[in-house]
This record gives sequence, structure tokens and C-alpha cells, in this order.
Amino acid sequence: MKLHLIAAATLAAAATLPAHALLVNDAAAIAGPTMMVDFEAFDGLLGSGPVTVAPGVVFSGDSGAELGANNRDLGDNGLWGAIGNFAAGGVGGELRFTFSDGLSSGAGAFVSHYANAALPFALAVEVSAYGDNGLIIETHSFTVGATAEDYNAGQFLGITRAQADIRSISFKGVGVVADNLVLTTPVPEPGTWALMLAGLVAVGFLGVRQRMG
Repeated sequence: MKLHLIAAATLAAAATLPAHALLVNDAAAIAGPTMMVDFEAFDGLLGSGPVTVAPGVVFSGDSGAELGANNRDLGDNGLWGAIGNFAAGGVGGELRFTFSDGLSSGAGAFVSHYANAALPFALAVEVSAYGDNGLIIETHSFTVGATAEDYNAGQFLGITRAQADIRSISFKGVGVVADNLVLTTPVPEPGTWALMLAGLVAVGFLGVRQRMG
């Protein structure tokens, strides 16, 4: 069973974020309509991508990334491996999901990362939202607090925005892993709406001509 672990200090920090954006720790906080992407269709696909993992969702990652991983030793954060297939980063640790069909107002995934208490610093996972220009519009760092005896422990981490301006979301960290990506269904861009409207007008015009003929 996937455990949801979160430090009280991080919750307090999230509560102080600007009203237009929020780091969320529950998939239910991603406003609907939503879509969920798992990685059961992949079985150990290695590479940095791009790979379409669901309609309108394109994966890219570091050179050691794997889609459909089925086990990972996360050191002091325990083991992942009994939860089905998931996405895993290499040592460089980046998993990015780009929404090719439009912009989203919220996205997140169940994540964890490698940890080692012997290090003089704490390792963390960084979740970032990117805008249509490819620049970061929100970024937050989070340390998952599991133990070496835990199995499939982690935390849902996501970003919600007041407007649909997220082109992609990424999870970065040493040995980062992610599963069950949830996102608000992307909003078609203005250009797409214009094409749809033009198509409807054209269909209507043809219908009128046929009736007149």
C-alpha cells in the first residue's frame, strides 16, 4: 500500500504560498476534470524520451530514466517495487511531463527519492511547473520522510494554479521515482479554438450550400 508521508513543517510552508499557486499533497486537490497517467503500459523502457505516455502527455527525462520500472532501492526511503510499474530517474534524476494538447491548471504525482542519513545534507525532490515559454513559473523542494524498512512509501506532490498556464511539470532529485500522474485536463489554446471555430463555420457553410442546391 502506498503510504502518504509529510512533515508538518512542509504543510505550514505550503499554507504561506501566494494565493495564485499552491503546493498540494493530495491528488484530490487537482481540480477536475482530470486525467490520470500510470505506467503499466511500459516495461523497463530506458531513455530520455520524448515518449508519449498518454494522449497529450509527453515524457522526457535524464539519460538514465526508465518508464515501467518495477523496483528501486531508495536507501533510507525504503524500497519501491510492489506497486506496479512506475517512472524512475537515474542519478541525474529528472522526470518531466509536457502537455502537448494545451495548458493545465494543476498537476502532480506520487513521488519519492533516494535518501541517505550519512550525508551531510538532506536529499530532496524538486517539483516545478513550467509555462508555455519553457520557463519555471513555480518550484518547490520537498523531502520525503520514509525509513529504510518502508515499502512503496512516498508523497503526492502537485502544483495548482488559478489559471491554466502549466505547459509541463517536472520532478527532480537523486533516484527520483513517480507514479500515478494526475493533471487537470488541458485547456485548448487560442489557436486551437480558432481552428475549431473555422471548421464549424466551414461545415455550416457547406450545409447551407447543399440545402440551397
